[in-house]
Amino acid sequence: MGRLVFFIFIFFVKVYNVSAAPAVGSLCFVDEAVVFSCSSTKGKTISLCSSSILTASDGYLQYRYGVIGKIPELVFPKRQEHPKEHFLSGTVPYSGGGAAFLRFSISDYIYTVFTGIGKGWEKEGVIVNKSGKQIAHVLCDEPLISELGPVLFEDIALQKDPLELDFEVP
Repeated sequence: MGRLVFFIFIFFVKVYNVSAAPAVGSLCFVDEAVVFSCSSTKGKTISLCSSSILTASDGYLQYRYGVIGKIPELVFPKRQEHPKEHFLSGTVPYSGGGAAFLRFSISDYIYTVFTGIGKGWEKEGVIVNKSGKQIAHVLCDEPLISELGPVLFEDIALQKDPLELDFEVP
C-alpha cells in the first residue's frame, strides 16, 4: 500500500509540476521551454510554453494563463500543435526600442502577448480584444522571461501579422 501511494505521489508531481526559472514562475512543465512568462498585476501568470525542441516544422507552443500550482484558466491551443497553425507574429520599431508580439484568436476574442521597450519605459503583458474593442489589458510585474522577437519568429516560421505596424504598446 505504501508503494502505491508513493507511485501515485510521484505521478502527480510529474504530471502537475510546473517549472520555475530562477526568480520567475511559469505555467510550463519541467520538460518544456519557457518562451514567455511573467506574473501579472492581477495575480495571475501569463506563459507561453513550448516543446523543448521548436523548429519551423516540429514542436508546439501553447499560451497558458492562470495561477501557478493550479490548472490554468486558459490554454491555447488545447492540443500541442505547431504554432504556425495558430499564432501570428509582429515586431514594431520605436525610437530607442521596439516591440514584439504574438497574436491568436479564440472565437471573437483576439489575444496579443507582447513585450516592448522605449526611451525610459518597458512593458510586457497581454491585451484582449473582442469585436475590435479592447476589453482587457493585463501588465506584467517583474521579473520576466521573454524570447519574443524576430529571431524566434523566423526560426519557427511564424506568419507576420498583416496589421503588425498598427500595434501599439499600451
